[in-house]
Amino acid sequence: MFNPKLILVPTDFSECDGSCSMMAVKKAISLSKQFGSQLIFLHVISEDPYRKPMFFLADDKIDLIIKKMKEASYDQLNKIVEDFASDIKDKCKILIRTGKPAIEILKEAEESKTDLIVIATCGLGDVHTAIFGSTTDKVIRHAKCSVLVSRKPNNN
Repeated sequence: MFNPKLILVPTDFSECDGSCSMMAVKKAISLSKQFGSQLIFLHVISEDPYRKPMFFLADDKIDLIIKKMKEASYDQLNKIVEDFASDIKDKCKILIRTGKPAIEILKEAEESKTDLIVIATCGLGDVHTAIFGSTTDKVIRHAKCSVLVSRKPNNN
């Protein structure tokens, strides 16, 4: 029987119509409670999209913006733990990475020896996804551990 000891939960904080990363977060917390698993909540800040539109800013200003984004992301992840996983807070770890989301998710999964990645089918990058392919698709194809994809429930 599959019994994950460590679950990685990447999130972009998206709350769409039930199909986005907050639904995956809730599923991962439920699994953690069921199996007694450790949880890693991960948010990846993509540097590239912020550097290009702000080419007129000096690098130290861009770095300050990214630092503030990391702080805000850490606060959001802390709020998720407080709101949805306060009873298992001791099993939760929060990480912020900078880079390309799929690459950073896969790196973290390998480095931490994750048993399971719980990820949403879609997030905030719909236009980017249509052109380049989704983060979820890349994670599914390249992960060395199991991946649970959280989908929007079919309410027909």
